[in-house]
Amino acid sequence: MAEILNDKEIEKLIGNVIISGDFGCVHPNSYILRLGEKGEFINSGKEFSLGKNKKGISIQPGHSVALIAYETIDFTRETVHKIYPDHDLHGIVSPTTDLSREGIVAPTTQIDAGYNGTLNWTITNTSNEVRRFIYKENIFRLMIFKLGRGETPEQVYKGEYQNQTGYVPSKRKGPPVGMKESEWEDSMIEGGPEKLLENLIKSGYPWNILGKKLAAIDDCFKDVTNEYSHINESINNLKKEMTEIKQKQNNIPNDIKIVMSEMIPSMQNRWLIKTGSFIFVLLGLFISAINSAGIRSFLSNYGPFVGLTIIIISIIIGFGVFKKK
Repeated sequence: MAEILNDKEIEKLIGNVIISGDFGCVHPNSYILRLGEKGEFINSGKEFSLGKNKKGISIQPGHSVALIAYETIDFTRETVHKIYPDHDLHGIVSPTTDLSREGIVAPTTQIDAGYNGTLNWTITNTSNEVRRFIYKENIFRLMIFKLGRGETPEQVYKGEYQNQTGYVPSKRKGPPVGMKESEWEDSMIEGGPEKLLENLIKSGYPWNILGKKLAAIDDCFKDVTNEYSHINESINNLKKEMTEIKQKQNNIPNDIKIVMSEMIPSMQNRWLIKTGSFIFVLLGLFISAINSAGIRSFLSNYGPFVGLTIIIISIIIGFGVFKKK
């Protein structure tokens, strides 16, 4: 009966079966595979290489990216029989739970007995936020089965991906040449907006230009939706901060609140009294000035100079008051 390898048995595989493996990635009954350096953004076809200038990848909402594992797997009988004579190894690879918690959809796959090469997957970001992963970050979990007598295959893996290293694009054969568009079934509904837009683009000049612009507008709406999600997140963060401030205010001792409530009205009253007194003094001086012939004559001759002097003195006094505060 197939036996799931435990941590002690998995440690025996590091360096030979699990090439470039790390003992720190060994779990009780599995090995944690890490993000490798090569890959491709499926939506744009842009390939990337990590480890030098680029330290990680950013996956936009709704986008998919093809990844490889940092480790290379060698399940060939020549290698495995050095550790387990008369046995083969079979693996099941599944994403870590961290990925699913962040809205990352990733497939569960298998490693056939006899396989040798790099492991490749494609993951998709179904969340409304950008997800980022750094080079050598834990992403997949490998569970290894030791196949016993009667379970080992007669023919081990000899597929198109055997002995391939690095990022390996799909080797699936395309459709036969010459198939008509009507022979394909798709998800578009007759009369639906996607179908109408597609037909508009295919209708030729000048309608194809309009169709392409509408498609560009649709992409802009998607960008706005993504930006709205970021704004909504910022508002939620602001609400949390305001809640924390209110909680801190509620934690102020009652005796301090009482003192503050008594001091603030008193300070306001003193300020009003001083301001009112100052205004009445200015009013008295103004009335005295307009009823004095000598003062009127003086202001008539030297009014601009006196006004400029008062402004300068006011600025100096105001600056001194604010500086003290």
